Amino acid sequence: ISIMEVRNRRQKQKYRSMIGEFRSLTNALPDATLAIDENDVITWFNHAAETLLDLKNPGDLGQPVTNLIREPRFADWLAVQGVVQSPLEMASPRGDRRWLAVDAVAFREVQRLLILHDTTEVHDLEKIRRDFVANISHELRTPLTVVQGYLEMLDKHPEDEVAVAVAKMLKQTGQMQSLLDDLLELSRVQSGAARSNEEVLNVEALLMQHKEQAEEISAGRHQLVFDIESGVGLAGVATDLKSAFGNLIANAIKYTPKNRTVKVEWFTSNDGPCLRVTDEGIGIPTRDIPRITERFYRVGSGRGQKTGGTGLGLAIVKHVVNAHGAELKIESELGAGSRFTVQFPAERLRLQAATAANETRPENSAEDG
Repeated sequence: ISIMEVRNRRQKQKYRSMIGEFRSLTNALPDATLAIDENDVITWFNHAAETLLDLKNPGDLGQPVTNLIREPRFADWLAVQGVVQSPLEMASPRGDRRWLAVDAVAFREVQRLLILHDTTEVHDLEKIRRDFVANISHELRTPLTVVQGYLEMLDKHPEDEVAVAVAKMLKQTGQMQSLLDDLLELSRVQSGAARSNEEVLNVEALLMQHKEQAEEISAGRHQLVFDIESGVGLAGVATDLKSAFGNLIANAIKYTPKNRTVKVEWFTSNDGPCLRVTDEGIGIPTRDIPRITERFYRVGSGRGQKTGGTGLGLAIVKHVVNAHGAELKIESELGAGSRFTVQFPAERLRLQAATAANETRPENSAEDG
């Protein structure tokens, strides 16, 4: 036997040993892992994938992964991976009440690894939390409404000595009502119940509605500018997007001193549809920007109290943005103002004809002093 043949045998044995070690390592992983090619055909999977997804080896090798994971949102999610990098939470295709978080990792030139993690326990705990918030909010709303009703009656016929006290109590009950409303809204958007109700949203008409509401909130104290690109529609959940857009606009007005400008823009960027809300408000410290979208997070001790904020508006915005595969970018300078940009993926762009709302206005931009 030649020296070359001996070397080749040793090299083959080394490769076999490495492959065996790799298989042992991947089969020891608790997460289901699948390799798919450029056509989304399964080329390999580990033992956890057999358990979590009920895959059969070798029978399911060579099958399109979408034939075996039939969750409709999975196919849509898989189609945009590489453009939109975000995990997907979905029900187990086995129908066993498990929940899985799916992520995609590119490797080699055209292949991808799909990694599925069992998130059932976290999902169930989150559902318990959401249900608790929704239930307690409903339970508190009825007695609060009764108290507020009696206070309003007293406010109509106040005695001098109680007038100030009644006014303060009405302000506090109003704040509590806003908090309950935001808790219920956050619980609703987090439940994901409306995700199956996606539609093509006429953003131009929606923002005209928000413009009217902004005028009421501002009461003439600000210059409001709405610059809307005509015919740029958006695929998404209308109720959730309306809530998110409204919170961004209302926040900008609340934190902007009078006689300054709040500008709302809707346009198509190189990356897709984009909403931008810019204000000349009090600004946000740089250290607080990463946490500003957390529930109940406050920037400064008196910020929320002065404006009547609940600390939930931006949490609602962040959740809606993530659910639509979009990105929220926050830029701010203390004393100069803030800019909130929501960049939607290009796949959500829907071109539309000019709306009737726009036809009645000579310009897309409207200003109010």
